[in-house]
Amino acid sequence: MLPRIRYLLPILALSASAAIVGVTGMGSFPVSQNTLAFWLLQTDGTPLVMVYYHGPAQWHDTQWEIDSQFTRKAVGWGELKSAKATLHMRVDLDAGRAEIQHQPFSLAENNTFLVVHTTDAQQKVIPLGHHNLLKTAQNPAAVMLLDADKRLKQRVQSETGGI
Repeated sequence: MLPRIRYLLPILALSASAAIVGVTGMGSFPVSQNTLAFWLLQTDGTPLVMVYYHGPAQWHDTQWEIDSQFTRKAVGWGELKSAKATLHMRVDLDAGRAEIQHQPFSLAENNTFLVVHTTDAQQKVIPLGHHNLLKTAQNPAAVMLLDADKRLKQRVQSETGGI
């Protein structure tokens, strides 16, 4: 079980096999009291897919269980699960597909997503387009992306009523 998510939580899957390429880990960071960012990483630590999960205030301040698999060459998935929500992402680089909350999307068209109503039956996945997801050691990539791309930030705010 994972304690409350308060800081950048990079979880890099390490393997004895150097042949693993592609999807190699995941990370998560609370962007606000309503929004938790969750992403999958490629070999060099750069995010492949970024998902902003939005719900009621403090919904993400809970105990999380982590599950993931990064053993297939170009396929990997990560999941955060709590009593309040299950956050699921999967990437298949060979097929050029991302799966967000079990809904398929083309990676060529979208690598950034917003999931609204994360904790209830009205859950909706909104593709936000293809963005330059940067590797960073100083700021979480999720915060940096919103700070750098004002149009993306405005879109997220309009879909959620605020970040």
